[in-house]
Amino acid sequence: MVDALDPAQTALEMVACFGALGARPDRLAHAHALAVQSIGPVAQPLVLAGGAIARDIDRGVGAGVASGYHNPQHFLEVMLCALYLARTHGLASQRVARLVTAGLIHDFHHDGSRGAPAPFRLELLALQNAQPYLRAAAVSALECRRLDALVLATEPRAGVPFARACWNRHRSVASVAPPAAMQLPEALALLSTDADLAFDAVLLAEADVLPSIGLTLDHAETLQARLAAEWRTPLGRDDKLGFIDRMIGEIAVAQYFVPNVQRLRQAYAGSAA
Repeated sequence: MVDALDPAQTALEMVACFGALGARPDRLAHAHALAVQSIGPVAQPLVLAGGAIARDIDRGVGAGVASGYHNPQHFLEVMLCALYLARTHGLASQRVARLVTAGLIHDFHHDGSRGAPAPFRLELLALQNAQPYLRAAAVSALECRRLDALVLATEPRAGVPFARACWNRHRSVASVAPPAAMQLPEALALLSTDADLAFDAVLLAEADVLPSIGLTLDHAETLQARLAAEWRTPLGRDDKLGFIDRMIGEIAVAQYFVPNVQRLRQAYAGSAA
């Protein structure tokens, strides 16, 4: 973190960091170790579990779609974006460690599908596959539930709206209004009673999309091409504009990066004209 940088300069530094770390065969294990070192003293079970998961992903276990979007590079970028946002908000070390761990596992064992028709299918898949690592590291039951809530809150159809609604209620902005006709997993209920966890859930949800819309144009286009390959469907500028327009009004924790999002939108809108 360099206070003298503006959002555009910060984005360039972050993308360069993604590239340097992503070129390593041990990208996640190395980045996770650096993240833990930067956080400072935290409860060791989270560190042990995260390190074991990172090493296995580097070996190809649960590594998603190699030629697509949801792959180890995405896990790396979300983990580091969550770390960056947590540091900018001055969160306590245990919260930062939890966010780093959740960012690492949020798409663990992703199968390349969009998750339809069942909401939370992919998030529950990630959590199910992470459980043996958490048990082996003796992560407490409460800490596991908090991780569950964070990962489930990255589900875009119901998880993200519920997390935002909870955070807004804690801020007295609005009452909680879970998406209609959705069966929410039990762990998400923690967000309605724990204001810090609700904030962290929104932070992780924004870290999940920040590389796609909040950094640089070249990086955004690279990620859209990977997503198109994963979905086996063409994605053009209108698709990107639609995604930006859906997201820009919701960005709250990552407000610092909104100027980048606006520049990205202008670039796409100008090229489509």
